[in-house]
Amino acid sequence: MTWIKVLFILILMYPLTVFASTKAVVDITQMNISDLANALDQGYLTSELLVTLYLERIEAYDDEFNAINQINDQALEEAQALDEERASGQVRSILHGIPIVVKTNIDVTNLATTAGAAALSDNYPLEDAEVIKKLKAAGAIILASTNMSEFAFAASNSNSSYGIVKNVFNPNYTPYGSSGGSAVAVAASFAAASLGTDTNSSVRLPAQAAGLVGLRPTYGLISNEGVIPYDTLRDTVGIISKSVKDNALLLSIINAEGKTYAPNLANLEGIKIGVINSYLKGNPSNIRINSETDEDIYNLAVTKIKLLEEAGAKIIYLDELINSYYYNIATNTMSGDSFCDGFNEYLTKTVGSIRSFRDLVSANGKIYSLNGYLAGCNNAWTYDLMNILEDKEEFANHILTVFNSYDLDLIVYPTTKNKIFTLTSNLSASAPGSFLGSVIGYPSITVPMGYIDEFSYGLEFFALKGEENILYSVTSIFEDLNQLSLTNSALTPSLYEIPSYLKTLMTYYENTENTLTKETKAYFLNYHLKTAEENKIAADALIEAYQELENPQNNYLNIILTILFILISLSIILFIITYRLLTKKMRNVYQKIKKSNRHK
Repeated sequence: MTWIKVLFILILMYPLTVFASTKAVVDITQMNISDLANALDQGYLTSELLVTLYLERIEAYDDEFNAINQINDQALEEAQALDEERASGQVRSILHGIPIVVKTNIDVTNLATTAGAAALSDNYPLEDAEVIKKLKAAGAIILASTNMSEFAFAASNSNSSYGIVKNVFNPNYTPYGSSGGSAVAVAASFAAASLGTDTNSSVRLPAQAAGLVGLRPTYGLISNEGVIPYDTLRDTVGIISKSVKDNALLLSIINAEGKTYAPNLANLEGIKIGVINSYLKGNPSNIRINSETDEDIYNLAVTKIKLLEEAGAKIIYLDELINSYYYNIATNTMSGDSFCDGFNEYLTKTVGSIRSFRDLVSANGKIYSLNGYLAGCNNAWTYDLMNILEDKEEFANHILTVFNSYDLDLIVYPTTKNKIFTLTSNLSASAPGSFLGSVIGYPSITVPMGYIDEFSYGLEFFALKGEENILYSVTSIFEDLNQLSLTNSALTPSLYEIPSYLKTLMTYYENTENTLTKETKAYFLNYHLKTAEENKIAADALIEAYQELENPQNNYLNIILTILFILISLSIILFIITYRLLTKKMRNVYQKIKKSNRHK
């Protein structure tokens, strides 16, 4: 009787197996958001366990990288509540119970919003930023805030009052900035994804240095409410993720227009992609973004662009996109003059010792001087506002003309033209994208294209305003063609191994229909999570028993045997009960006879 065999094996395994809260039946370092959501739905993970696993990774590895600024001490409680919701059939979205980290210039109510400055260590928001409200409403858990370049000033590093963030592949090298902590945290699997902010290239450069996908969306598509500003005409929240699909999932949840984003192309037939030679290879030039590209980066980019062409895209090569005239226009639009007024407005929805920009300027606990920004206080910067807006419009018209002239869908170029440098080199990153979408507010996304030595480099795709879906569609196909595995630095390996027999058992559960519910499957998988050899033997026997149980040829026999077993079991139980009742009755009679004889 096979099902009895199953029961017998499970009973035998009971004393041999122990479930450890620091392990799981899946490897979270190799999982994207969809994978995690499926594991939660199948019961292989709980949100509480997932939070615990990420916290353990932070504890184990973050001293090396300094990516995390503050931990949300309510994360486990939030996870427990979300687990209860899931158990009752309430799943808010694909992000339900999944931990996310956010740059520490984005407001989260129980975390100080520091922008990397210790001077703001007691700056607490009265409410969540708009993007955080949307994430929480979708069931996401804000696990921690991430370190950054102080006040989002630097693209070449992520140095702050809380120390410097280090590259996830080699801690002697830069992770870029200013969202370096957000990128390193995802690459080290401290969370499923992260939010950063992008003024010039502050999401895209760190994402490409960490082997991740980084989106700068159309300006205004994501609300900046509750974000410490720098340049209010360029700042935007951006998304850093392990895959293009994850990125689109997050944008669908946090965008301010309620739009849904997803890759929607089957192939690249009919797609026209512009390649700017001065961006791709470059030349001796006094314009930094047109300077020569490192030879290894150039060769890698050429190889990867060919993948797009082989997939059906038409590649159109153009000599130059930005000459000295447009370069000067772009440079003139890059201003931090609004920092003072923007910061003062931001403070009205916070509590803390810093109550004005002047307080911040004079306070200790920061590595940068802010004196130069005082001149922009009290709307002084608005005198140049019309000129800035006119420059932006002229620049945008130039880009539109190029797109229309060649009927382009998007433009592609290396995310950076130079190799990643050491923390002590004092070099500057050459990021072509900082002179496109950052200036006129159009979207762009960097996607990993490959590795040179130990470091990751990206291809950046640029599209017209509101065209995020074309970006996601093309880059998703590129991602599939490129076949890079999910980022997993050799410096941050999984903290546990999953026994091979457990993988076998899970594969069997997922690929076959059997008599166990998903809750029971999850329970047994977690229950078997022990590397003892006895469990391997038992798991093999269990699979064999399941297979026997599901063999159609054995169905009738199993039914007959089951009925016989039940009848025999009932007969035995009835016999035992009858025997005990008769024995008890005979004892009573004997006692009465004995007592009667005593009286005589």
